[in-house]
Amino acid sequence: MYISYSPLRITFGGGGTDVEPFLSKHGGAVVNATIDRGVSVRYIEDEFQLELSSRDFVRSYIVNMHRAASVTKMMADFLSEAGITNGRVIMSGDAPPGSGLGSSSSAVSALMNLVNSIRGRTVDPATLAEESYNLERNHFHVVLGKQDPYAIAYGGFKYMEFGADGVKREDLGQYSEFTTELQRRILLVYTGKTRQSSEVLMEQVKASEMGDEKTDRNLLQMKDVARRLRDAVVKNDMDEFAHQINRGWEIKKSLSSRITNDHIDRIIALALSNGAQAARLMGGGSQGFVLVMCKPENLNYIQRRMMSISNFVVRTSFDMKGTRMIGH
Repeated sequence: MYISYSPLRITFGGGGTDVEPFLSKHGGAVVNATIDRGVSVRYIEDEFQLELSSRDFVRSYIVNMHRAASVTKMMADFLSEAGITNGRVIMSGDAPPGSGLGSSSSAVSALMNLVNSIRGRTVDPATLAEESYNLERNHFHVVLGKQDPYAIAYGGFKYMEFGADGVKREDLGQYSEFTTELQRRILLVYTGKTRQSSEVLMEQVKASEMGDEKTDRNLLQMKDVARRLRDAVVKNDMDEFAHQINRGWEIKKSLSSRITNDHIDRIIALALSNGAQAARLMGGGSQGFVLVMCKPENLNYIQRRMMSISNFVVRTSFDMKGTRMIGH
């Protein structure tokens, strides 16, 4: 048995600036962290025809597709091309697919890592990230940015820049006092539904392709948010970090009318009115998880209050390792 594991990720700011064509025109910047929830892909060898199972993640890919084809068949085709035609592939995740935590990229990264391991091929995180990005974009036809494959392959709490000269990564986990304190302040609140992230992102992509000045201006401001978040970590300024999360959310909402809705607005308003320092929706928009940041002394109270509006409110901490094999 082979077991490959990829953590999920949360983005504090800059998401969307890593998506083409804005990335090629202006470069992107994000601050994100992988968390202690993830996706595992297991391969059990036997003599029978290849079997793929995971109802949840099959559905998550289907909602991101832009052609009428079975994602199961595409996964089987990919595995067959890699020489894997027998056995069982079983996928499972710790959060609902399509919830804004990068679950599709986590699944693809874990799958690519699994195939590399079965074939006896060792690659570094940068290579794994690029291979996963190309697989997800070109084989599964998912509209996505660069940050998820790189965030997930490397793991950890980091500032990332994307440009013509490649990907630059700064480990923010080295600022241990800030990193430890931040993890004591985070809640994830599930909205109760998932969404089609590719369809929301396509609005941004089309607007940027058409040279829409408002879209590019907003994305440039989001890039500035990521840089200021990074600076807040370096300066150990938790209040500024929270301020930039809120600023980024306000900018994000201006990109599309589908980013938020009344239910999400109610969740965020409830969090802020009960003492949270910051709150914003994760991922491309519309549904999924809301990130709530609050002072440690208020966390238990706010978690209980958020349970009045959501059935799934959880604390989380960072995973510093990224995609890896956890069994063979």
